[in-house]
Amino acid sequence: MKKSVLLIINIALVAVMIILLVVQSATKTNIAEGFDGNSINSSFLDSTGLVENPDEITELVQETSETLKMNIYVYVAGDNDRYRSDYDIECFADDFYDEIYGEDTDGVFYYMDLSERSPAYDYISTSGKAVLIYQKNIDRMFDYINKYLPSSQQTVYAEDIQNAVQAFLSILKTYSNTQPNPLEYYHDKSSGKYMFMKNGEFVVSEHKPIIFNIVVLAICIAVGLMVSLIVFFVTKSSYKFKKSQNSSVYIKNEKTVFHRSTDTFIRTYTTKRKIESSSSGGSSHRSGGGGHSHSGGHGGGGRHR
Repeated sequence: MKKSVLLIINIALVAVMIILLVVQSATKTNIAEGFDGNSINSSFLDSTGLVENPDEITELVQETSETLKMNIYVYVAGDNDRYRSDYDIECFADDFYDEIYGEDTDGVFYYMDLSERSPAYDYISTSGKAVLIYQKNIDRMFDYINKYLPSSQQTVYAEDIQNAVQAFLSILKTYSNTQPNPLEYYHDKSSGKYMFMKNGEFVVSEHKPIIFNIVVLAICIAVGLMVSLIVFFVTKSSYKFKKSQNSSVYIKNEKTVFHRSTDTFIRTYTTKRKIESSSSGGSSHRSGGGGHSHSGGHGGGGRHR
């Protein structure tokens, strides 16, 4: 293969990829809703009924919400929540958050499992910019919070709940200044949305960040050029090109013999058979089940206790 041909192919591939990137960038929209500034919507709900002063805890939640500029909701699961599976808890946290604050807004939802199920499963759901701030730190957050909570099926006191909520709010403040890497993004497979920072602005999009694609493009171009050069030099060193000779010099006419053969079909057969349709007879079933009722992008993580 000639070097000029390889060069043309590489240029064409690069042009196609650049066009695709430009089209993708042009159609990309930021659907992040941010924080509406109304911390009064942040709240605390105790389904166990153990906490006698829930309003005081709610005030702490709202003060933290005002400081961090994001929605915060703490839900303490009681007896009525004991039959939820781990997956149900995750869906409940994401959907409850979206229903209250809207999809792709900035905030966190903390599900504190005191329903007496064993093992208990606590979950922190993140939305908006909270995804990039807390996603990498959720395990460390649970390490700190769970110091104040009893293990599964042990006796729970109101003081345990208050201490755990205060620990949760404190750890939110601790990691609130986490600065995401410009090349970092989070992909929520459930909603298909991507979350990343662009020019200091948090973005929620249905496409990967353009800078990530540029990096991939640069790598592809470099690899393509290297492969092309290798192929060219290997091909060049493997063949010695000479002037072509007349084919008659390789053939002796007196030793050339032509044979002619024919195939004659006497009979032909046609076979017919019935093809059973997958829709004929029987019945088809589509599995059902629970899932997210909202389509907001979420991060998060859980811990058994």
